[in-house]
Parts: sequence; C-alpha cells; structure tokens
Amino acid sequence: MSKIGFSKADNRRVIMAFAVVAMFLATMGVSNVEAASPVSFTTDANTFDIMEGGQVTATLTISNQDTNFKKMDLFLKTNWPGGTSWTSRFTDANYDDLENDVVTLTKGGSATVLFTVYCNTNCDNGDVNAVQITGYSDPKWYNGGTSSGSDDGVTDTSPASASSNTTISKTITYTVRTGYAHNIECANEHNGGGIDVYQGNTYSWPYTLTNTGWNTDNYGFTATVTSVSGADVGGWDIEPGLVDPKELTGVDTSLSGSSEADSAIQITPALTAVPGTYEIELVVSSNLGGTPDNCVRSVVVPEPDLEITDKDIDFSHTSAWISTRGDSQLVTIYATVRNNGGNIDANGINTNAVTVKFYVDSAPVGTSQTITLEHGDEETIEVAWNPARSHTVDEVGIVVSVKVDPANDIAELDETNNEGNQFFKVVRTKSSTPSFFMGFFALIGSVAVAVMLSSYYKNKDSEE
Repeated sequence: MSKIGFSKADNRRVIMAFAVVAMFLATMGVSNVEAASPVSFTTDANTFDIMEGGQVTATLTISNQDTNFKKMDLFLKTNWPGGTSWTSRFTDANYDDLENDVVTLTKGGSATVLFTVYCNTNCDNGDVNAVQITGYSDPKWYNGGTSSGSDDGVTDTSPASASSNTTISKTITYTVRTGYAHNIECANEHNGGGIDVYQGNTYSWPYTLTNTGWNTDNYGFTATVTSVSGADVGGWDIEPGLVDPKELTGVDTSLSGSSEADSAIQITPALTAVPGTYEIELVVSSNLGGTPDNCVRSVVVPEPDLEITDKDIDFSHTSAWISTRGDSQLVTIYATVRNNGGNIDANGINTNAVTVKFYVDSAPVGTSQTITLEHGDEETIEVAWNPARSHTVDEVGIVVSVKVDPANDIAELDETNNEGNQFFKVVRTKSSTPSFFMGFFALIGSVAVAVMLSSYYKNKDSEE
C-alpha cells in the first residue's frame, strides 16, 4: 500500500474511533428517555474481529414485555456513526432475510434475529468500525393513555419504521483482521560479518519469519541466487533454512504456539564463482492463501588479493660474511605469502598455482616456486642463498625482494601489495677465512693430542 493509502486508512480509523466514543456517550445520554419502550434486546457480543473479505454474525435476542397487544412489530435500523457503512443484513434464525427489516413479536414473546456484517469495501486490516442498532416498535405505548392496535378494534396503521418509540440502542464494534499474512526480516550481514562470501565456504544469513495474520498458517520456502552481471550461478548451494510446511500461530490470542520462527539461509558459493555481486532471495509463501513475502540481500564474491609485506621476509642469520676469496656463509631466506581475497579472478584463473620469486640485487635467487593460496591461506616458503658480495658503507644492506605473482597472471583486487623488501648485511673478512680458521684449529687440536699421547707413554715408561 502506498504512503497515501496508509494515510487515508489511518484517518478513517481515527474517525471511526471518535465515532465509537461519541456513540457510547450518546447512548448513555438517551437511555433513560427510551426506557419506556416495551421492547428490549441483547447481543451475544459487543465486539467482534472480522476478516478482510469475510463476514461475522451477531445474535440479537429480542424480548417483548408488553402483555396487552397481540402483536408488536419491531423495525430494526442501523447507524454507522463513523460515516463508513459496511454491508449488513438482518435475518431470522434460518438466515432468511427479514422483510423490510421488521420482526413481529407476540404478546410477551421473544425472537432471535441474526445480524451479519460483511467486510468488503472500505474495510482494511486494522480498521475499527462500529454500528448502532435501534429498534422502533409499533403500536406506540402510552402508559395510562389510550391504546392502539388492541382488542378494542382500533388499529394503528402506521408502520413500525415511523414509530418514535425506540429501544435502547446497542453498539457493536468491529476490528478488521487479515486471516493470512506474514512478513520476513533478513539481517543486513551474514554470521561472519559483512556481505563478502568466498568460493566453497558456507555462510548463514539470519532471518525472522512472523505470522501477522489472525489465523494459524503454514509456509513454503524458496531460496535462489542470481548474478547482477549475468555470471553463471551453477554450483551455488542455497538452502532456505526452514522446511515446508512450517506452521505458526496467528495474532488470535486464543491460539497456542509461537507466531515467530528464527532461522538462517545457508549460502555456499560455487567453487567456480567469478568475482561480482550476487543477489540472494528468500520467498516465503503461505500454503493457505496469504500473499507471499520475500527478502533480497546482496553478497559479493571478491577478487583474489595476494599479499606479501616487508615484515613477511626473514632470514636464518642476522648477518653473514664473505671472504676475500669469494667464499660466503649460507643464508636461508624465508617469505610468508597469503591470499586475502577470493580464489578466482574475473577471467576464471584460480589461485591454485601462484608463482613466488626471490630476488637479491634485482637478480633471481633459486627457482620460481608454485603454491596454492585459497582464501585465507598463508604459507611460508624458503630459498638458500650464498651472498656474492658484501654491502657497501653507503648501503643499509643488500636488497632482498620477494614477489608473489610477479607476472601479474592473476587479476587482483590490489596489485600494489605483491612485493616485499628487506635489507641484509653481508661483511667481508680481510685476514681470516673459514678455511684458515679451520686449519688453525685443526693444527692446535693435533698438537694437543700429540702432547697428551707423549705424556701418557712417558708416565707409563716411568712406572715400569
């Protein structure tokens, strides 16, 4: 319904409410004046819930306290103080229409009349309307005066509808209900937070289904996915959470049970889903005829985002040496790389064969390494390196670089975070080399062993 439509409906409800109050006040004010009527009636209820497009019947029990006249005609008249008249009819107990809305009462007798109201036009869910029913009796009764229509043969020919002898009016109030209606509210984010989803991972998207109708209803569920750009959605798995038929009670307080159900759509993007925006729609249909309701939420499959930072490069040593002869200390370079994005780029290239290269002074070290980096994966790889030079006094150290996807084979969300750099110190040894030290220590060890053996045999000879 449009905003204008709601405004009109709200205005109508306010007018009806004021009319009901005014009518009750009016009824209270005139009750003593009309108390002389020989006819009275009661209703089985003063308030009713009426369904949109439906009907409701009130039972009127009419009593005639007059014992002087053989017959008493009672004309029943309706008045809708709110200004909105709904279709209504008076019938007898067999649902046959009363001719001219007149019921004939016997002397001191009673009758049952059914009053049916139909909610067709100008009757919307939430409306409150009231009707005032008044009876006009004939013949007119004058206490202590002459009588008309009695056994004296004098007949009153005026119809009951022209009588001024009215009963105490009865007011019946109606509240319009919708038998079958519901709404569904979906969360703005999935259970992982945000709207990004990744290939092969399952996400729960919470929602609440509420039966806003008057009656108990049960529901069927359909969950679908579409691509905003027209990409293939084959392989996606979308589960609605609740299972058909799911029964919920209505607003009617006489019903027992819950009118709400909490659940979640289960979303698993296809392993081949390309980056882009997709729409997830959940349609909830009433199995008993209510209008379907739905919720639509957008999810995003991000592009890959391969990353290595300067801090992700480490070494087996804090520094290394290189001799004047060119011999150097073996160093292991470690690099940690990760994928912060999706598993497939816009061209369909996946991240199961990501190239990583090491560089020193811009020259490759070792061979290229190929690894698999799915969303959220992080892997540390290494390469052995023998420095070929020492760093100069003008340098912080030798530049060591590591690049992930150096040829830009994979289209990424961010192409600027694919390289990390560090500086490594390499010093040159001038007077000693590893072979000199090793020879020197070997010589010292040999001399020590010779001295020990010489002392041993010398002491042994002395003892003999």
